Amino acid sequence: MIDRRFLLKFLGFSFFARANMERDIEVLGCKLKRDRLYRVNEDRMIFQWIKREGRNIYSVGFTPILSSLVYPLYSIKIKPVGTVVEYDGNLAVVEAGKRVSTFPSPLSGKIVDKNSGLEKDPHPIISDPYSAWIVKIESEDIESLKRLRKAEEVADTIRQVIIREQIECLPRR
Repeated sequence: MIDRRFLLKFLGFSFFARANMERDIEVLGCKLKRDRLYRVNEDRMIFQWIKREGRNIYSVGFTPILSSLVYPLYSIKIKPVGTVVEYDGNLAVVEAGKRVSTFPSPLSGKIVDKNSGLEKDPHPIISDPYSAWIVKIESEDIESLKRLRKAEEVADTIRQVIIREQIECLPRR
């Protein structure tokens, strides 16, 4: 017979251990959500999050470190729904500070939805980057998915970039 106190203690520990594993990672003020995958290329200053939304549907957005790098952000022009994109192809054009740059695709596939509200007001990319998805892509690109990394795997790289580039992540708390 199992002792009730032991069982309650064990179940309580399991709950807290699981909850601790699901917490976001904080890297020098930059949040990395554990429910996302990441594309990080420090040489090209690419810092994207990718979240599986359903069968073969993935939302794509800016990480807080990228939001900080593009601040102040003036505009974003997103490719239309139905556009077929290749890995590293252009998803959007971003006007920030005194430069215009492209936002590359982390996956090959077809754009099935775009966050049109960001074209009118790009501010959410800076104020709440994990809610401000740019596009949703339908993709079966297994090779590109294999290149993506978990939050734990990119944390050290993010830390090094923050220190080297003296970045203060947005949104500031």
